[in-house]
Amino acid sequence: MKNNQSKIIVLGGGMVGSAIARDLKNSGFAVTVADRDDTIKNRLSPFGIEFMTLDFADFSAVSKIVRPFDLVIGAVPGFLGFSVLKTLIEARKNVVDISFMPEDPRKLDMLAKQNGVTIIPDAGVAP
Repeated sequence: MKNNQSKIIVLGGGMVGSAIARDLKNSGFAVTVADRDDTIKNRLSPFGIEFMTLDFADFSAVSKIVRPFDLVIGAVPGFLGFSVLKTLIEARKNVVDISFMPEDPRKLDMLAKQNGVTIIPDAGVAP
């Protein structure tokens, strides 16, 4: 699959999530950012990045919104990271996550294996 055919959604459009989205867009991917803060849309639209409004605490909505995407990048606040990651695994989505959550994401390893997905937790952007 060519880069420009792959659809990626970034959950969280803060400083880091927005930067990741711009980098992915510049690399030729179709990128959408989801966040509850609608003002992010105006910052991303000049780059050709789509935006969807999403409350990360609504796990049913999270599961539904990611369905058409090939890859999910998790950049949600840490206190929601584990629950959102678990929701994405149950939705059978491959995930790269930068949300430094207080819980140990390795506890989700068996669930990821059962759902046939790969998760890369605590990916981080700086050492």
